[in-house]
Amino acid sequence: MNVLVTGGCGYVGSHVSLALARAGHQVTVVDNLSLGSTENIRDGLPEPLPVAQIAVRDSDALAAVMQQAEPQVVIHLAALHFIPACNRDPQRAIQVNVDGTQGVLKAAAAAPSVVGVVVASTAAVYAPSSEAHSESSAIGPTDIYGLTKLWSEQLAELFARSTGKAVGVARLFNVFGPGETNPHLIPTIVRQLQQGPELRLGNLSTKRDYIYVEDVARGLIALAERVLAGESLTCNLGSGRQYDGREVIETLARLMDRDVRLTTDAGRVRASDRPSLLSDSTRASEALGWQPQTDLEQGLKHTVERPVADGVTFV
Repeated sequence: MNVLVTGGCGYVGSHVSLALARAGHQVTVVDNLSLGSTENIRDGLPEPLPVAQIAVRDSDALAAVMQQAEPQVVIHLAALHFIPACNRDPQRAIQVNVDGTQGVLKAAAAAPSVVGVVVASTAAVYAPSSEAHSESSAIGPTDIYGLTKLWSEQLAELFARSTGKAVGVARLFNVFGPGETNPHLIPTIVRQLQQGPELRLGNLSTKRDYIYVEDVARGLIALAERVLAGESLTCNLGSGRQYDGREVIETLARLMDRDVRLTTDAGRVRASDRPSLLSDSTRASEALGWQPQTDLEQGLKHTVERPVADGVTFV
């Protein structure tokens, strides 16, 4: 495939870009480098991938890149992902996640080479439930991040109807693994344990479905292949297992051989946090032949080696 990846220097994007390149696909990366870095996509490649440093809201600049690169599929990953950051600045979340998606879709609609687009969405579009979410589960975001991703899905659906081009929507659950760029729970725990036994954390009772980043990259690429064949599909990418924060801490403490002193940091406690999030990824298994290959402990072993991307600092 000839693929353009937005946010391709970021956390999930860098894993997708590298996996595509290593598999022999032609890759063009678009990233404004606000969080990502070109250093994230140089590992083991004989030549650096082409990177266009532009914002996804700039549809004219995107259109020019697509005209030159002639991608068949666009994998749209550029977004504001960290929920507390979205809550602090809802306007920016809408600008990046909604206006940015519209910019990508507008450019893709005008690009003759583009057969379709893969849009990375989130399990946060679902209404809270103690049951596993399938793609037919009730929709009901509870925060601005989930709302922006739902609006992005709806824009993608409108794009598909108006252009006849295929759209793949991947609803990602809690992605983890090496090279994070945001202070999510797992890299925060690792960085704090690297400094000593004291952990200063927020909510730990909530249960989450953690899916390893390289498994997510494989799923997104498989979805892109379906889009290339002209098929539209919405599917979950999750592990089908959930763990609370204390289980994650116990596993990391054992892997890092650390004693732990746990303190609740009121500044890290989220005012609204759904108690449970679990995936049913049967559709991805049946339609894409995709299965997660890395369990939580295996993934955490890799994460400990490189919890955050180069140049990223948070504790």
